[in-house]
Amino acid sequence: MEKIVKVRLNEIPHLRSVAFIAVVAQHAIGMFTRTNGINLSDLVVLSVLFNLMKFAVPMFVFITGLVIFYNYYAEIRVGSYLVKRVREIIIPYVIWAVFYYFYWAWDRADHAWHDLPSVLLTGSGYYHLWFVAMIFQFYLLYPLFRLLFKALQPYLSRERVLVPFLVVLTAFFIWSTVYLINHSSQWHSNVFGLRGFLNNFDRTFPVWYLYFVLGGVAALAIGKWRLWVAKVQGWNYVAFAIGLGWVTYELAKGINLNAKLPSQFPIYLGVSNSFKLSMILFTLSSFVLLYQWAMKWSERDNLLTKLSILIGKYSYGTFLIHALWLDEVYHVVVDYMPSYNNTVKALVAVVLCVTLSLVSTMVISKIPFLGALVVGTTGKRQKKPKVSF
Repeated sequence: MEKIVKVRLNEIPHLRSVAFIAVVAQHAIGMFTRTNGINLSDLVVLSVLFNLMKFAVPMFVFITGLVIFYNYYAEIRVGSYLVKRVREIIIPYVIWAVFYYFYWAWDRADHAWHDLPSVLLTGSGYYHLWFVAMIFQFYLLYPLFRLLFKALQPYLSRERVLVPFLVVLTAFFIWSTVYLINHSSQWHSNVFGLRGFLNNFDRTFPVWYLYFVLGGVAALAIGKWRLWVAKVQGWNYVAFAIGLGWVTYELAKGINLNAKLPSQFPIYLGVSNSFKLSMILFTLSSFVLLYQWAMKWSERDNLLTKLSILIGKYSYGTFLIHALWLDEVYHVVVDYMPSYNNTVKALVAVVLCVTLSLVSTMVISKIPFLGALVVGTTGKRQKKPKVSF
């Protein structure tokens, strides 16, 4: 790790953009693998696509670590830092959680206001909001992560020490994550509310922290990180292909064409979770691949790159609102495209959902004062730093 030399991180909007699209794609695939008329070819293609998109949540954690360490490592005023995070993240989250839980969810009639504190803490207001409850833990804990990095920096400043440390950390993370996820349901103690914590263990920082730490390391050595990503890409292509084959085989071998909807599913997407050896390794390989892609795209100026930057700019608001649009788009696609296969339907649903989410978020953000409370702030355009990499 080295002293941060401030450069413009033009790749970050592209990473946010592709991560958001991947979130939408996962949710759309989940819907269309449970739709009547799905066939074997659909299931195989959607299995591959689903696994290709599984980097999304870890990538958002990685980006969070990179950006926070990059901006707040040298100096941080904890009070103003936390107030800003509450204003930009928690207030929009609470608004949307209330909307989804009490006014949108199919079982909303059974929901009670006294459940709201628990709903907010666990991110159970709707199927996608657990992510906000999880990611905010890293914002809260960042001052402690920063102190730990400061303490370790004298020892990890040399690459020959840092690399073995990260290898050991990754191995420990994989072992502990697999163990904790597989065994948390077996612990029955409820001391200090432990049972509730264990029931939602998959949305707590102990099973996601590796990606945050790697983001911090990348931030503190951004020049070396960019060079390393480009240097290892040849080998990474091989690792990526092997990883994709591995996780897809694990998912596809469970295909059941005789499943009777809705009580049975022809494929169980939960097999491709983020808490197993194969998926963690595949996710790390995806990071390397996507980071170089984002760097290359940041050097281009065309319609697609401008659109990518736009999606990245509004990614938090679009994330909050996309579940609403996807619910609506799903029914439209099913009703108006009955003759198309489910793979095509899923892809159309993704395009429509991303488009509607982006447009509606942009419109809401223009509302004075209220816009920022509903979809978060999008940041102001900054001048390019004089120091360049």
